[in-house]
Amino acid sequence: MNRGETRWEVRERLRKSGIPRADLEADILCSEAFRCTREELLAHPERPVMPDEGIRLCTLVEARIKRVPVAYLRGKVSFWGQELLVGPGCLVPRPETEVLVETALELFEGGRFLDWGTGSGCIALALLSERKESTALMMEKSPLALSWAWRNLVRSPFRDRALLWHGASISGIPSAWLPFELIVGNPPYIPSSEIPLLMDDVRLYEPIQALDGGGDGLQQVRTILREAESALRSGGWLLLEIGDEKQAETLRTMPNQAFELVWVKKDLAGKERVAVWRRR
Repeated sequence: MNRGETRWEVRERLRKSGIPRADLEADILCSEAFRCTREELLAHPERPVMPDEGIRLCTLVEARIKRVPVAYLRGKVSFWGQELLVGPGCLVPRPETEVLVETALELFEGGRFLDWGTGSGCIALALLSERKESTALMMEKSPLALSWAWRNLVRSPFRDRALLWHGASISGIPSAWLPFELIVGNPPYIPSSEIPLLMDDVRLYEPIQALDGGGDGLQQVRTILREAESALRSGGWLLLEIGDEKQAETLRTMPNQAFELVWVKKDLAGKERVAVWRRR
């Protein structure tokens, strides 16, 4: 079979298995198996499929039908113009998290910042790429996720301006890093009751501890607000990704003597996505 025929066959298998966007995903899997770009795949459908390519493709398709995330199958994802390595134990960076980066760049000119729950390291590496006079403490409680952040940091040109930190609390951070100019984070914010409703790709494979935010989805947000008080300089910024309008309204009515909720920024879909506090 040639690549064009194989591409059609893969697309039909994915569609019959209930995979959304089967056309696009077929192209992604074929390009990965054939080790070519999507443009090359579409431009040369007549090229034969080599035996080793067929084996690779079969493995990828079978895994995708089992709902293994495409990012895990490829082993990489693009975020803020950088190619990041991802895999089991690491939350896959989403496009909406780039709104958090954009917002931070509007407020942060440089200095020390904390990426709370760094995961793949996507937020910290994006900020380091844009703010040359900044240094990052990348904190993560999951050893497995921290190993992915390490992979991404060591292959980046910003590795000398960041420190990976295994932990989940401000209390263990070296005093030399304090206070921070900025604290950013994408904490788990999905209410526990909604976890069973997530797509299989997410629910079955991505780390649940990076998704489940407790009863109203704000459990970890409250913890960060409480601890950040002692770690952020007066006038410094705290930016956290949140889930929706309901959470934003809860935060607006939540009294806090240390922080002023300045605004909540919407993403491209119109959802309230990034909560912005300033340290009093």
